[in-house]
Amino acid sequence: MIVLLLVSCGAKLEQAEDFQVTLFDGGSFQLSDQVGETAMVLNFWYPTCPPCRAEMPAFERAWKELQGEDVRFLGLFVPQGLDTEQDARDFVDELGLTYDFATDTRAQVAQSYEILYFPTTVFVDRKGRVFRFEIAAMDEEKLISLVRQMTQG
Repeated sequence: MIVLLLVSCGAKLEQAEDFQVTLFDGGSFQLSDQVGETAMVLNFWYPTCPPCRAEMPAFERAWKELQGEDVRFLGLFVPQGLDTEQDARDFVDELGLTYDFATDTRAQVAQSYEILYFPTTVFVDRKGRVFRFEIAAMDEEKLISLVRQMTQG
């Protein structure tokens, strides 16, 4: 709510930290390449995190609803405990998730965004500014609502 008030008052939002990762499909992703092109939803998660697992179907439904709009989803697997990249890939395959995923090697991106709890979702607008942080499992309705607030002003 506070972020929305700041946006409507014209306050300057903090620029999102740039990063580069290799996507599960082998492609490369760099946040700064998205600036001016599309808004981003960055979801920090790991496979044995129960709320992370619970929210993934909602992310998939929201992604399908929002395809064709000015947004891209990226699930960032942050290695925790015994979870491996293969565990993350298996989980993505098991649920049939179709948006982009990558491994946050050595949790470097999570550290730069000061992620302390999982799941955390960071919404980044088309100008590369952090629009909002959500530290909780999200449902489809809230995801869609926040993306549309971010992309439609």
